[in-house]
Amino acid sequence: MLFNKPFSDVTFDDIQKLSDEQIEESMILDYKQELNDYSIIKQVTAFSNTKGGYLVYGVVETGKGGHPQSINGIDGDLNKERLEQIILGNIVPRVSVQIKKIPVPDTDRVILLVHIPEGQSKPYYNNQDKRYYKRYNFSATPMDENEVEWLYQSRFFGTSKLERYIDEAIYFSQNKLPHELQLQGIEGHVVITPLKIDGQMFEPSPDFGHELMELHSDKVKDCTSYLSDSIRPSKFGIKWDDADPLRNASNKVEVHRNGLVHSMKICGSSFKENSVKRFDDELLACNLLQTIRFTSTFYSKINYIGNVKIMVKIFNCANSILTNGENEYTEQIKCDSEEVLVERQWDSWKLEEDSLLIAKYIMDEISNYYGSWSSRLFHEEEGIIKYGV
Repeated sequence: MLFNKPFSDVTFDDIQKLSDEQIEESMILDYKQELNDYSIIKQVTAFSNTKGGYLVYGVVETGKGGHPQSINGIDGDLNKERLEQIILGNIVPRVSVQIKKIPVPDTDRVILLVHIPEGQSKPYYNNQDKRYYKRYNFSATPMDENEVEWLYQSRFFGTSKLERYIDEAIYFSQNKLPHELQLQGIEGHVVITPLKIDGQMFEPSPDFGHELMELHSDKVKDCTSYLSDSIRPSKFGIKWDDADPLRNASNKVEVHRNGLVHSMKICGSSFKENSVKRFDDELLACNLLQTIRFTSTFYSKINYIGNVKIMVKIFNCANSILTNGENEYTEQIKCDSEEVLVERQWDSWKLEEDSLLIAKYIMDEISNYYGSWSSRLFHEEEGIIKYGV
């Protein structure tokens, strides 16, 4: 049915089951007969401020809170892109939703299905009528002042909690590094995490870890260079690393119980003969792309939908220079920062398809620290981004 399958796989049969099994409206489900701009902005705001859910347009219900009485559909000429822009432009902070047009058999009409993830930056504000809404008694209801204040407090507390958690995870990894790597190595940390880390998203186990490895290997044939065969428990959840102590400390992937993914590699070091520290941007970019795609697989496995933070943090990079794969120097411009931090926010369900775009944005910004406008690794031709030197 609708609730237990990937959004992209939902068909008219799933909508029909809602009627056949008399599934009534609830906190996470609302039926609408017709679509209008005002209605969808108000409803999306309410769902985002509550538990998320589904809007099904083109269904006549038996009454408020009732089940589908008939499935008539709406005009099939609906412009989905226009609707997305209306939602993006009228709700603050911006929200992203999944929208699908499902043809009604033997007609020129469609069911419009809208999936709204639970908001991670509550409260959300309907900028059209200047109100905050929540889902209550099968409808979008204005929130009172105390409810709005509580959500703002939760948002800002959650942000600081996430920052502390990420710092702890990175610090824990750094402490495992051999002394010589702490002095000479350039650490490249890639972290992808939900904006809210309360609760446990999965139960860590060897079986779960091996299933993730198999799922990822089906998508990315060279994933053996990313996920090792050594899978172990950790205080955070599950980690993959090599048996060799040196590589174990400098090349690992970790999945946390709360949905955070952390990958760390040493992406540069000093040459002994001349003490020049080089930064390997290709190694970091490759790890970033692999982490984005692996995280997409992970979130699909646990059915997580929502906004995520993508963060790249580089340590010990002061006075380092960029090199290409043959250790030949590019322009002799040294990074003058001891640490580099680049962040982006993205929709979890777009990580796979937008992986090259995300990596380009991040690597372009990192390249700025080395006096380059853009990364040498990404090339855009006729709107298509390609990766490689």
